[in-house]
Amino acid sequence: MALSRTEILSPAVSRRRYTYRDLLEGRLPSGLYEIVGGEVVRMAPAGFVHGDWEGEVYYRLKQLLGHKGWLAVGEVGLVISKEPLTLRAADIVFLSRERCPERPRGYLEIPPDLVVEIERPGAGDIHAKLRDYFSFGVSRVLVINPEEKTLALYTSEGRVSFHSTEEEVEVLPGVRLSLKDLP
Repeated sequence: MALSRTEILSPAVSRRRYTYRDLLEGRLPSGLYEIVGGEVVRMAPAGFVHGDWEGEVYYRLKQLLGHKGWLAVGEVGLVISKEPLTLRAADIVFLSRERCPERPRGYLEIPPDLVVEIERPGAGDIHAKLRDYFSFGVSRVLVINPEEKTLALYTSEGRVSFHSTEEEVEVLPGVRLSLKDLP
Protein backbone atom coordinates (compact mmCIF):
# COMPACT_ATOMS: atom_id res chain seq x y z
CA MET A 1 0.00 0.00 0.00
CA ALA A 2 1.35 3.44 -0.96
CA LEU A 3 1.93 6.07 1.69
CA SER A 4 -0.26 9.15 1.69
CA ARG A 5 1.45 12.49 1.25
CA THR A 6 1.04 13.28 4.95
CA GLU A 7 2.69 10.00 5.97
CA ILE A 8 5.79 10.86 3.95
CA LEU A 9 6.65 13.45 6.61
CA SER A 10 8.64 11.52 9.18
CA PRO A 11 8.39 12.44 12.87
CA ALA A 12 11.91 13.91 12.70
CA VAL A 13 10.89 16.17 9.80
CA SER A 14 7.70 17.31 11.49
CA ARG A 15 9.59 18.21 14.74
CA ARG A 16 12.24 20.30 12.96
CA ARG A 17 11.83 24.09 13.09
CA TYR A 18 11.86 25.55 9.59
CA THR A 19 13.03 29.04 8.72
CA TYR A 20 12.52 31.51 5.91
CA ARG A 21 16.01 30.58 4.71
CA ASP A 22 14.86 26.94 4.38
CA LEU A 23 12.00 28.17 2.22
CA LEU A 24 14.29 30.29 0.00
CA GLU A 25 16.82 27.47 -0.40
CA GLY A 26 14.19 24.84 -1.17
CA ARG A 27 14.80 22.81 2.00
CA LEU A 28 11.17 22.27 2.91
CA PRO A 29 9.90 18.69 3.07
CA SER A 30 7.62 17.24 0.43
CA GLY A 31 4.04 16.53 1.34
CA LEU A 32 0.89 18.36 2.33
CA TYR A 33 1.33 20.64 5.32
CA GLU A 34 1.49 24.21 6.57
CA ILE A 35 4.25 25.71 8.70
CA VAL A 36 3.08 27.64 11.74
CA GLY A 37 5.67 29.26 13.99
CA GLY A 38 8.40 27.28 12.23
CA GLU A 39 6.74 23.92 12.90
CA VAL A 40 5.10 21.60 10.39
CA VAL A 41 1.35 21.14 10.76
CA ARG A 42 0.25 18.14 8.75
CA MET A 43 -2.81 18.31 6.52
CA ALA A 44 -4.83 15.43 5.16
CA PRO A 45 -5.68 15.47 1.46
CA ALA A 46 -9.06 16.99 0.67
CA GLY A 47 -12.03 14.85 -0.25
CA PHE A 48 -14.04 14.98 -3.44
CA VAL A 49 -16.70 17.42 -2.19
CA HIS A 50 -14.01 19.89 -1.08
CA GLY A 51 -12.24 19.65 -4.43
CA ASP A 52 -15.49 19.98 -6.35
CA TRP A 53 -16.47 23.16 -4.49
CA GLU A 54 -12.96 24.54 -4.83
CA GLY A 55 -13.10 24.03 -8.61
CA GLU A 56 -16.57 25.51 -8.98
CA VAL A 57 -15.79 28.60 -6.90
CA TYR A 58 -12.49 29.12 -8.75
CA TYR A 59 -14.28 28.86 -12.11
CA ARG A 60 -16.89 31.44 -11.11
CA LEU A 61 -14.31 33.82 -9.66
CA LYS A 62 -12.18 33.45 -12.80
CA GLN A 63 -15.16 34.62 -14.86
CA LEU A 64 -15.68 37.61 -12.56
CA LEU A 65 -12.08 38.57 -11.74
CA GLY A 66 -9.80 37.07 -14.39
CA HIS A 67 -9.24 40.38 -16.17
CA LYS A 68 -8.71 42.27 -12.88
CA GLY A 69 -5.79 40.28 -11.51
CA TRP A 70 -4.36 36.90 -10.66
CA LEU A 71 -6.37 33.96 -9.38
CA ALA A 72 -4.90 30.68 -8.18
CA VAL A 73 -6.35 27.51 -6.65
CA GLY A 74 -4.98 24.52 -4.76
CA GLU A 75 -3.21 25.11 -1.44
CA VAL A 76 -1.48 28.31 -2.54
CA GLY A 77 1.41 29.11 -0.18
CA LEU A 78 1.21 32.46 1.64
CA VAL A 79 4.27 33.61 3.60
CA ILE A 80 2.46 35.06 6.60
CA SER A 81 5.66 35.76 8.52
CA LYS A 82 9.36 35.16 7.95
CA GLU A 83 10.39 34.96 11.59
CA PRO A 84 9.18 32.65 12.86
CA LEU A 85 8.25 31.14 9.52
CA THR A 86 4.51 30.80 9.03
CA LEU A 87 3.47 29.45 5.65
CA ARG A 88 -0.27 28.96 5.18
CA ALA A 89 -1.97 27.04 2.37
CA ALA A 90 -5.06 28.79 0.94
CA ASP A 91 -7.66 27.05 -1.19
CA ILE A 92 -8.18 30.00 -3.58
CA VAL A 93 -6.50 33.42 -3.73
CA PHE A 94 -7.10 36.55 -5.78
CA LEU A 95 -4.45 39.25 -6.12
CA SER A 96 -5.39 42.43 -8.00
CA ARG A 97 -3.18 43.87 -10.74
CA GLU A 98 -3.09 47.08 -8.69
CA ARG A 99 -1.26 45.29 -5.87
CA CYS A 100 0.76 43.04 -8.17
CA PRO A 101 1.16 44.15 -11.81
CA GLU A 102 3.08 41.00 -12.85
CA ARG A 103 1.95 37.38 -12.47
CA PRO A 104 3.28 36.14 -9.11
CA ARG A 105 5.78 33.29 -8.92
CA GLY A 106 6.45 30.91 -6.04
CA TYR A 107 4.97 31.49 -2.61
CA LEU A 108 3.01 34.71 -2.18
CA GLU A 109 4.69 37.36 -0.09
CA ILE A 110 2.12 39.97 -1.13
CA PRO A 111 -1.21 39.71 0.68
CA PRO A 112 -4.08 38.71 -1.61
CA ASP A 113 -7.17 40.88 -1.84
CA LEU A 114 -9.34 37.79 -1.32
CA VAL A 115 -8.77 34.32 0.13
CA VAL A 116 -11.39 31.58 -0.14
CA GLU A 117 -11.38 28.65 2.27
CA ILE A 118 -13.61 25.62 1.79
CA GLU A 119 -14.24 24.03 5.19
CA ARG A 120 -13.65 20.32 5.60
CA PRO A 121 -14.05 17.99 8.55
CA GLY A 122 -10.92 17.61 10.69
CA ALA A 123 -9.09 20.51 9.03
CA GLY A 124 -8.31 22.31 12.27
CA ASP A 125 -9.06 25.77 13.58
CA ILE A 126 -10.21 28.06 10.76
CA HIS A 127 -10.05 31.04 13.14
CA ALA A 128 -6.29 30.66 13.57
CA LYS A 129 -5.94 30.82 9.78
CA LEU A 130 -8.20 33.89 9.66
CA ARG A 131 -6.02 35.65 12.26
CA ASP A 132 -2.92 34.81 10.22
CA TYR A 133 -4.48 35.99 6.95
CA PHE A 134 -5.52 39.33 8.45
CA SER A 135 -2.17 39.84 10.20
CA PHE A 136 -0.57 39.34 6.76
CA GLY A 137 -2.78 42.04 5.23
CA VAL A 138 -5.47 40.04 3.43
CA SER A 139 -8.54 42.25 2.91
CA ARG A 140 -11.30 39.63 2.78
CA VAL A 141 -11.73 35.93 3.48
CA LEU A 142 -14.72 33.95 2.25
CA VAL A 143 -15.27 30.75 4.22
CA ILE A 144 -17.59 28.23 2.58
CA ASN A 145 -19.15 25.31 4.40
CA PRO A 146 -20.34 22.84 1.72
CA GLU A 147 -22.12 20.58 4.23
CA GLU A 148 -24.26 23.38 5.68
CA LYS A 149 -24.34 25.36 2.40
CA THR A 150 -23.32 28.55 4.16
CA LEU A 151 -20.87 31.35 3.44
CA ALA A 152 -19.17 33.64 5.91
CA LEU A 153 -17.41 36.74 4.61
CA TYR A 154 -14.79 38.16 6.99
CA THR A 155 -13.13 41.54 6.41
CA SER A 156 -9.92 43.04 7.73
CA GLU A 157 -12.05 45.73 9.41
CA GLY A 158 -13.48 43.05 11.69
CA ARG A 159 -16.85 42.72 9.97
CA VAL A 160 -18.41 39.34 9.29
CA SER A 161 -21.54 38.54 7.35
CA PHE A 162 -23.25 35.18 7.07
CA HIS A 163 -25.12 33.98 4.01
CA SER A 164 -26.72 30.92 2.50
CA THR A 165 -25.49 29.65 -0.86
CA GLU A 166 -28.83 30.89 -2.25
CA GLU A 167 -27.73 34.49 -1.68
CA GLU A 168 -25.51 36.61 -3.90
CA VAL A 169 -22.49 37.86 -1.90
CA GLU A 170 -20.34 40.91 -2.60
CA VAL A 171 -16.91 39.25 -2.18
CA LEU A 172 -15.02 42.39 -3.26
CA PRO A 173 -16.32 45.91 -3.90
CA GLY A 174 -18.55 45.68 -6.96
CA VAL A 175 -18.00 41.93 -7.39
CA ARG A 176 -20.93 39.68 -6.53
CA LEU A 177 -20.69 35.89 -6.36
CA SER A 178 -23.60 33.46 -6.51
CA LEU A 179 -23.28 29.79 -5.58
CA LYS A 180 -26.99 28.95 -5.58
CA ASP A 181 -26.84 26.17 -8.16
CA LEU A 182 -24.04 24.16 -6.54
CA PRO A 183 -25.00 20.70 -5.25
